[in-house]
Amino acid sequence: MRETKACIFVLSVVGVVGSFSCSPSVEKQVSPAIEVGVGTHLFVDDYLVQDTEKIWRTLNRPGKHRDNPVMKPDRPWEGYLVLQPGTVIWDEEDQIFKMWYNTIGTHKRPYIEDYLCYATSKDGVTWEKPDLGLVEFRGSKKNNIFLKWSGWTHCVIKDTADPDPQRRYKLAYWGTRDRDLCGIKVAFSADGKKWTESPDNPVVPCWATGDTFQVTQDPMTNQYILYHKTISYPIRKVSRMVSDDFIHWRDSQQVLHPDKYDPPDTEFYGLSAFPYAGQYLGFLWVYHTYTQFMDFQLVSSRDGIKWDRSVGRRRFMRLAPDGGYKKDTFDSGMVYPSSNPIVKDGRVWIYYSGFTNVHNAPSFDHDGEIGLGTLRQDGFVSMDATSEGVVLTRPLKLKGSTLLVNMSSM
Repeated sequence: MRETKACIFVLSVVGVVGSFSCSPSVEKQVSPAIEVGVGTHLFVDDYLVQDTEKIWRTLNRPGKHRDNPVMKPDRPWEGYLVLQPGTVIWDEEDQIFKMWYNTIGTHKRPYIEDYLCYATSKDGVTWEKPDLGLVEFRGSKKNNIFLKWSGWTHCVIKDTADPDPQRRYKLAYWGTRDRDLCGIKVAFSADGKKWTESPDNPVVPCWATGDTFQVTQDPMTNQYILYHKTISYPIRKVSRMVSDDFIHWRDSQQVLHPDKYDPPDTEFYGLSAFPYAGQYLGFLWVYHTYTQFMDFQLVSSRDGIKWDRSVGRRRFMRLAPDGGYKKDTFDSGMVYPSSNPIVKDGRVWIYYSGFTNVHNAPSFDHDGEIGLGTLRQDGFVSMDATSEGVVLTRPLKLKGSTLLVNMSSM
């Protein structure tokens, strides 16, 4: 293996730069510099950027699907539908989309007992609700319910690294059936349909967490990471816990809270975090207490603890009306992101809950449905210029022989 010098990467661009990629080689980099691994590297923060001239960072919002909402309540056991954050995956093994979602009672259907349901799709737009034969509803088990009395928050992980096939799927959900045992509960499954609840439930009691949370998995260590609404006052914030077995959670610490640059009515309702391109990205749920609207922003992190908001406090997923939508569309009052996006066919697929009403509307008055937004793969943020501009990176230690820049000219 031969030694080469680290480089200072300078881009002189007219147009848009979104990311760059390094390809493998046998070269060994030894100069003191930031080590850049093989793969894609995004410009969502300034970690690799030393200076810029005549350049600005642009947040690129997803476009909403023309068939939105892609999931509506159309079964007798469904009140309103919500991903809070819920989970949607593209299962490479089974070659199908899978969704785990909540349905909650309404004034018209007050008998609905906070069900968790399962659906599948071949194209991610048209969804089927299979008969699971697990939970009885009005004398019949012909429905897609897999758990009742589940509260309104849940998250599913398909964990292919677990050697136990009975724990291949992992579910975390907010349990409220027994007030003395409320909190975050977990269950395990071999197929994502039939679940076995843990005898250790609740694994995080009510006094240690808020009622909104999300779970993700570190791709390098396989450690589980829980981001939850901080149980402290006077405002909502986001905290983090970790676990090695999905049952015993530890090291709770606050990781995101509104700062002096946020409007005074800002609170953080939750965080949907996910590994992407060698770092973490996240959809930060922003609750506006004056208007009672809810939307979400894009944030990024290198370690899952310190989060960067360098793309500003702009809405990543906007409320209707926008993009040709009318004022009375399903997502004009609140939008909640699902627990993770899907990268497929060169696009990032982002499922979300949409509501026409706002947060402080009576629970039985909510009208949630599920929508889909997409954007170009790796296209979350770009570095833009209207004339010639410069992006000067820090000295980089490249593990590769090929450097590719993702850009387009005006």
